[in-house]
Amino acid sequence: MSEPSSSKTPEPGKPSLPSLPIVTLEPWEQRSNLEKYGAFWYLALGGLVILSGMILWFAWGVWSLRDVWRDVYVLHDPNRGQEERVNAADRLARNPETTERQRYDIAIRRDLPDLARYLIAESLSAEAATGDPSAYAMAVARSEGDGWPAWFRLLMLRPLAYGAGAGEAIEPVPLRELSEHDDLIIRLWALYTLAESSRYNRNEANRLRDAAEEDSAEIRLAELLVGALDAETDEERIDRLDEATRWVRERHPGASAVWKGWERVEQGLVRVPTDRNAE
Repeated sequence: MSEPSSSKTPEPGKPSLPSLPIVTLEPWEQRSNLEKYGAFWYLALGGLVILSGMILWFAWGVWSLRDVWRDVYVLHDPNRGQEERVNAADRLARNPETTERQRYDIAIRRDLPDLARYLIAESLSAEAATGDPSAYAMAVARSEGDGWPAWFRLLMLRPLAYGAGAGEAIEPVPLRELSEHDDLIIRLWALYTLAESSRYNRNEANRLRDAAEEDSAEIRLAELLVGALDAETDEERIDRLDEATRWVRERHPGASAVWKGWERVEQGLVRVPTDRNAE
């Protein structure tokens, strides 16, 4: 509130001074928030709304992934039964909320049950190798130790095979090393991957076709891989590779040993009784 101030009568010969209003401010505590802070009030209010939204979004993300966290905990708990841990791995392998990187990190853990690692590794797609295809191929070809038996190396090779058919970049040097591997089944998958990644070079394709004509226990696998190589559509190629994956599970000595004593039922994976397994 303001009112004009009184002015004294000027002395003769001197100009008169203008009247100045007396400004009286309201007490601080009686002002509104907008009067106190101006535009900063709206800025603070908007920041609070955004922060609240982020907290709610984070809470929703944690809640929606509760099944993933539960299965990860069960899988890595050594005090849980093997059947419980294997079924947790099976659910993680089929859960679309898990990422390729998460499943890759789980698969290479050597302290997990073999079947759990098998299920996770088998679920990896071509995307698992797209981040750094060179490093991925090197790991598959040259990783050593008990954590990389032949069946596991073969499963980790599959994403490269699927990726090559989809036009992904493939590092040839480690694949050529795998094409000379002691395990014939690994050699066949490596030959297919090389043949898909370099169509102008027919050496690997010819070796794969020769294997499909040999009288051996692996002839069916070679035929499936040749069928994938000659597929006219992506759907047909993936179908052949999926069938080759099922062949590996049943026919590869290491893979069949991992699956021995297990059976899939409606409730999940269960142990098969010894007498029934003998039948």
